[in-house]
Amino acid sequence: MKKIALVLVAMVMAQCAMAQELQFQLPIMPEKMWPSDYANYEADVLNCCNYLLSVDPAFNQPKHEECTSFLVRWLTGTPEVSVLIDPKLVDPKNGDLLVAFMAAWTRHALTNKEDGNLINAQVATEEMLAFYSNYKGSIGKSKLTDKLLKEQAKGNLATYVTKTLVK
Repeated sequence: MKKIALVLVAMVMAQCAMAQELQFQLPIMPEKMWPSDYANYEADVLNCCNYLLSVDPAFNQPKHEECTSFLVRWLTGTPEVSVLIDPKLVDPKNGDLLVAFMAAWTRHALTNKEDGNLINAQVATEEMLAFYSNYKGSIGKSKLTDKLLKEQAKGNLATYVTKTLVK
């Protein structure tokens, strides 16, 4: 009986792992692009952001790196989104948290174009904290992120983000 249960659990876990695979093909961006060309890749960028925020970074590192590279390349050229990275909001030493923050900011900025940097920062910080909580075992400990989680638990996260950005 235990063997059957173990086999069933293994099958369910394998099914979940396959479901987390990258379900889209990323296009190859040309070397030289005009600022207006970046809009053609927004759907692909959103797919990358969704993937990066919903899959454990240790799960499929080549796919994770492919999405990260695509996102960073797009962010460095697009005139549509500018991510503000403040070391009081995201640990610059932790690449996984930095990518999660950039992905969350980008996703929110593209889907809520009327929102400004303050709201983008609040959403990105909240989503990065959720990502950290979900994948803490893979990411490792971050004192700054733990501090932000405490601020969130006290209901002070929005105020903290505002005070950090509005100096």
